[in-house]
Amino acid sequence: MGIWIPGIGFAANVGVIVYFVCAAAAHVRARFLKREFWINCLGMLLLSILAFVISYLD
Repeated sequence: MGIWIPGIGFAANVGVIVYFVCAAAAHVRARFLKREFWINCLGMLLLSILAFVISYLD
């Protein structure tokens, strides 16, 4: 339904971004700044932000 109803797609997109922001904050608080943090956590955050921007460019 999120494909046809813009509000649901928007909420899902924002939810994914918030999830990865919280994950990044948890990694920083735990001082776990190894390769997994930079590649996996921040990489997926960047990818989800990119998907959000591309989704709403008109």
